[in-house]
Amino acid sequence: MDEGIKKKIENFVEQTKRTSIQINRIPEKYKTRFMQIAKQEFCEDYGMCLRELIKIYDGFYPNGHEEIEAKIDLMAQEIGMIQKKLQKEEEEKPTFEVDKKKNRIKMR
Repeated sequence: MDEGIKKKIENFVEQTKRTSIQINRIPEKYKTRFMQIAKQEFCEDYGMCLRELIKIYDGFYPNGHEEIEAKIDLMAQEIGMIQKKLQKEEEEKPTFEVDKKKNRIKMR
């Protein structure tokens, strides 16, 4: 085999190794869905599809899911505090009684 062709084949194999990916043990429904997304949105370019999914993931979880969970916990605490405050205000809300005989409104 010509040395130039051999070198080109070796270069191609080396480049392919660095950019190829093989994924095993993926449930069939997720594999099918991934392939559908790649076909519909990326002309069956699995690499670009994977890239976009990673960008979306990084957008939702820039510092990992722990940060999101911490923010959700904080929001839940704040909602609880607001609910308690509203309940307290509702309990303290004055009520009015109309005294028709004296044409007055009494506040309790």
